[in-house]
Amino acid sequence: MNRVEAFERKMGGRWTGVAFNKSVPDDVRMVDKPVHFCEAIQRSSTGSFLLTRDTLNCVGARRCFGWEMNSDPLLVEKIASHRQELSHQSISVLLKQIPKLIAGSIKSITVGTYDSPDVLISYVQPESAMRFVQQWQNVYLRDLDVSISSIMAVCGSVAVASYTTGRVCCSFGCPESRSHGSIGRDRLVIGVPVSLIDDFIQK
Repeated sequence: MNRVEAFERKMGGRWTGVAFNKSVPDDVRMVDKPVHFCEAIQRSSTGSFLLTRDTLNCVGARRCFGWEMNSDPLLVEKIASHRQELSHQSISVLLKQIPKLIAGSIKSITVGTYDSPDVLISYVQPESAMRFVQQWQNVYLRDLDVSISSIMAVCGSVAVASYTTGRVCCSFGCPESRSHGSIGRDRLVIGVPVSLIDDFIQK
């Protein structure tokens, strides 16, 4: 049992390993059809696979992974068409706060890996989230501080944010991820940098 499996056993539930690759490995199968990143997290329960720009059919996720340049105006219009409670100006401001990788810094993403992932992501129920926070407080002796966004919830606000900041990131999802990612009504999205999991395992 490796350290990711040990973390998963201690925390409970299913945790999906996500690795950001600087190349396209030839020993991991490519996803069989274009998917949304949030959908890929759900589908990874059947095994690991690779995502590239051409197999990721969500412009928001491509933007967050550095695979889509100058897409923010398009995204503002797309988000506004589904969310009447947010103005175009509000969306534009909020969008700038969503983390994104440097253009061209990665070539592929492995989803569902136990071998050297960068981030672990889980769609957890509230009780499991409570237990996670208890474990956090037990390890670090402080509250878990998180920021919550409803824009690009799984790809940008959790996966990329956890990867770039080294912090635990949470989201209640966004309309797109709840539609395409099969995130249930009672689920919270949590992303944990792998750099932190030894603290949990050893405590």
